[in-house]
Amino acid sequence: MDIPDKILIVGLGKTGIAVAKFLAAQKKKITITDIKPEDALNDALSQLKGIDFKATLGTHLREDFLKNEMIVLSPGVDSEIPLIKEAKEKGIRVVGEIELASSFVKEPIIAITGTNGKTTVTTLLGEIFKAQFKDVFVGGNIGNPLINYVMSDRKAKFIILEISSFQLETIYKFHPYISVLLNITEDHLDRYRSYDEYRDAKLRIFENQNEKDVAVINKNILIHIHIRAKKLFFSMKDILDEGAFYKDGHMFVRIDGKEYIYRRDLSPLAGEHNTENLLSCLIVSHIAGVDKTVIEDTLKKFMGLPHRVEFVKNINGITFINDSKATNVDATKRALEGLKGNVILIAGGKDKGGSYKEIVGEMKKVKALLLIGEAKERIEKELGLYTKIYKEKDLKDAVIKAYEMAEKGDTVLFSPMCSSFDMFRDYKERGNTFKQIVESI
Repeated sequence: MDIPDKILIVGLGKTGIAVAKFLAAQKKKITITDIKPEDALNDALSQLKGIDFKATLGTHLREDFLKNEMIVLSPGVDSEIPLIKEAKEKGIRVVGEIELASSFVKEPIIAITGTNGKTTVTTLLGEIFKAQFKDVFVGGNIGNPLINYVMSDRKAKFIILEISSFQLETIYKFHPYISVLLNITEDHLDRYRSYDEYRDAKLRIFENQNEKDVAVINKNILIHIHIRAKKLFFSMKDILDEGAFYKDGHMFVRIDGKEYIYRRDLSPLAGEHNTENLLSCLIVSHIAGVDKTVIEDTLKKFMGLPHRVEFVKNINGITFINDSKATNVDATKRALEGLKGNVILIAGGKDKGGSYKEIVGEMKKVKALLLIGEAKERIEKELGLYTKIYKEKDLKDAVIKAYEMAEKGDTVLFSPMCSSFDMFRDYKERGNTFKQIVESI
């Protein structure tokens, strides 16, 4: 990519910091703007010591957006805000960090997107590929910006990236060798104007692929666009002549005229949603030529990630599970599908606009629903007919109430269906708080 001299970076999170360091090394004139005030950005600013830049903090100035030659957006910044739209109308190039960084990458990129499961699949694929190929970069939305790889001297065999819909909004030439679409369900409707707009952002992952590339897709997804890449599907329900599927406790991969079979119980990851995650990993691994024994060994060792249907503790026969990463309704639905017996569900947080009625089919196992956060009134309105509802002041009160009403054999599931930003910094802080409360009982 030809980078102009004057560049505006919008958003000073982890991605914005990394972009600023890269552009400074390129001797570019940098302006950084963030809606947060300076005292809320002290840590970020401390990481930019020694870098020459102009900062507009606590507000956005129109002149910053219109007088720079290129704008680099952080993923959390809505690409449809008026100042961005005006800049685009005036012909100013607006890109994201993924678009910028990938233009300097020659190594094959494997890109994973979907509403749920992205981080699990990205991490597991990273472990499998590291075991086979040694030097592999794992990053993107998972927390390590791709631009960090560009700034390093590494030459990895593969680049494995978690890619969000926000990042896909600002691509133009981003070109993965293998693109993976795990699932699409309602999410981020506090950002997108409709589900269709969210879905279309996800589907952009296939936009620049060609006939030499591969698109790995959940067969449950209805695809309404033309995809030039070779399509390989994975399925929990259908037996496929080519692709990956599950049947009778085994996972099958059929590719290039060969069949590979894996026992499902090789992996400790529980639930149908994780079977889908595993199927996607298997097919990608075989496309890349990973040895079957390497895959099997890695599946056995990979215990999953924190805050995703994570066992916390059993107290007097009551099981506590932390599913704080369930920031949308479908994630909670999948958690409930994997549980047996009575469940006391703790949910709530910052509403994201999706329908909570998506979990109605699982509500028969929910003996009580304890609600916290901004969304509790709306959740009560949609689910109040299906179980007993209790509205609690905060997470601590909800956990204590759940323990008091639980009986031996019950599961207390913390699966919020919402983002964390009304009460916590992020889902990790929220999940860790839940675990600390449980440990204190």
